[in-house]
Amino acid sequence: MRLQSAIFDMDGTLLDSMPMWRDITYEYAQQKGIHAPEGLHRTLNRLSLEQCAEYYQGLGVPGTVEEIAQELSQCALEGYRTRVPEKPHAGEFLRLLQENHIHIAVATASNREGVLAALDRLGMLPLVEEFATCTEVGKSKEHPDVYLRCAESFGAAPEESVVFEDSAYAIRTAKAAGFPVVAVEDGISGNGEGRLETREGIARLSDFYLRDYEELIQALTPPEDLAQSLGELLG
Repeated sequence: MRLQSAIFDMDGTLLDSMPMWRDITYEYAQQKGIHAPEGLHRTLNRLSLEQCAEYYQGLGVPGTVEEIAQELSQCALEGYRTRVPEKPHAGEFLRLLQENHIHIAVATASNREGVLAALDRLGMLPLVEEFATCTEVGKSKEHPDVYLRCAESFGAAPEESVVFEDSAYAIRTAKAAGFPVVAVEDGISGNGEGRLETREGIARLSDFYLRDYEELIQALTPPEDLAQSLGELLG
């Protein structure tokens, strides 16, 4: 199998931003004077920004969905602009892909403005050729539309496009649509010990389980034919 493109989730996959989102989840609920159920951050992790707003609305937060979504977006924007770091060696891996002519896309449930600000600050924005959000496609990652849009932008079939994800539900979605999937370890978003999914469970769902991008960099260097080598690694 020869790969043409790589499609990356952002939060917990390229960016180590899940601690920020966890904190915002409960801080926002406290600001609004509502009770946040235990594990709310994991529930919201699988939703688009608008769906998160609807969920908060159901908990009693006043305002329209659009108003609540805007407030949540503003809460996150400063963190993306100033402090959210990349996952270790993520930028280095993106550069390796670009140097070997593998197209790079981002498929995220987060707000475009904040994520683009983080990618720009970290020097990764010039490496990304396609960018799609769940809001823009009108469906959460319970559906494969955001991944399909990215693959189609490169003229690639799902089997020619590897998806990098940290959440079990999104991995299931991408796999069901025919994408090979690399699971990226992230303890906050659901694949740490004691979370909804164990590391072992997520590893079984994916084609390759990644603790650090350096593992792939080492496995694929020197890259005589990286597109072919990565495809073979994923089976």
